Amino acid sequence: MDGNVGLMENPVQSASHYIWEVAGKPVSIHLDFQVVDRMAMDVMKGFGAVPRRGAEVGGLLLGSVQNADRLVVKIEEFVPIACDYLRGPSYFLTEKDDARFADAVAHAKQAVGDDRKLVGIYRSHTRDGLALADEDIQLFDKYCGDPSQVILLVRPFASKTSIGGFFFQENGSFRRESSYLEFPFKRRDLGGGTTLPARNLPQAQEAPSLEALEENGPGPDLREWVKRRSPDGGTQTEPIEKQRATVPKSSAQFRSRWVWIPLSFVFLVLGLVIGFQAALMLNKGEVQKSVAGSLSIGLSAQIESGKIVVRWDRRSAAVQNAQNGTLHIQDGDFDKTVNLDARQLQNGSVIYMSADNNVSFRLEVITQQKTTISETVNFAPAVP
Repeated sequence: MDGNVGLMENPVQSASHYIWEVAGKPVSIHLDFQVVDRMAMDVMKGFGAVPRRGAEVGGLLLGSVQNADRLVVKIEEFVPIACDYLRGPSYFLTEKDDARFADAVAHAKQAVGDDRKLVGIYRSHTRDGLALADEDIQLFDKYCGDPSQVILLVRPFASKTSIGGFFFQENGSFRRESSYLEFPFKRRDLGGGTTLPARNLPQAQEAPSLEALEENGPGPDLREWVKRRSPDGGTQTEPIEKQRATVPKSSAQFRSRWVWIPLSFVFLVLGLVIGFQAALMLNKGEVQKSVAGSLSIGLSAQIESGKIVVRWDRRSAAVQNAQNGTLHIQDGDFDKTVNLDARQLQNGSVIYMSADNNVSFRLEVITQQKTTISETVNFAPAVP
């Protein structure tokens, strides 16, 4: 960890917000504990959807800004913006994702006079360390740019509490290598008490999709996306009709009624747990399918006119986004490497001489984000 970075041990907090402050810095960020609860669930859902690294999620931070003795940024809500993961599990926005993000920002900026406006962006961080990436700065410069707006990164872990860190502008630029103060991204560790049950947490709704806008027009404004539920955290219900008071006919009837109350609660909790797990598994399958599709090369090898033709899917996201590649050929004791540039990768195939032995072909492509993706295919000659 950087020598100038600390992990918060004694959190400053209010009854409803965690207050992030750094000595000598003119900014105070107030983070609603309910945002911590719900964002932590959203981050872990993406983290558990893809093996090893997990998928990153991101979106908008909404709240208010006050200028007094120091800048006070209050974060009261967040709006997750979906990503198609065509470039892998990182939160890299494609053209379609960018249009979706732009629409959400436009709605936020139109909410003039509302209690909540755009105060920054956030992203979960499944890479090493906790530092801003180039795409974070580009996204901020494109859609935020106000010196009072901030960036929140959350790094999830499988076996311990997630870590959060805020970044803000100083003299027109961000301290990118690390946050001044990292903090445990968990309500209880921040002094906010026990995390509310999932059923009592108001859910942040995603911004209308690009397809919905094209089909149905602008759709609801931002206030409908982030509409709070009842003050106690649950949904409002119709008044319950008063029941007439009755006297138990016997102590046995009285006891039976009280037996059913805890049993009903147990069944309710069990149903919530099963439903939550099912939702996690469904989301995991969808994200895994999306990420797997973005990492596929579609490598194949077959005999044609006495030659082995090695092909790959030049329309795959991995090949479309590749800077260059290498084809490794292992034919018995013979080992050959063929370097391919982006244009040659777009050809989609190479021809190799026929072989009497089994031949292994491995294609590696390096994307513009310096990520290496590879696939291997084995060719076995037909037995006479």
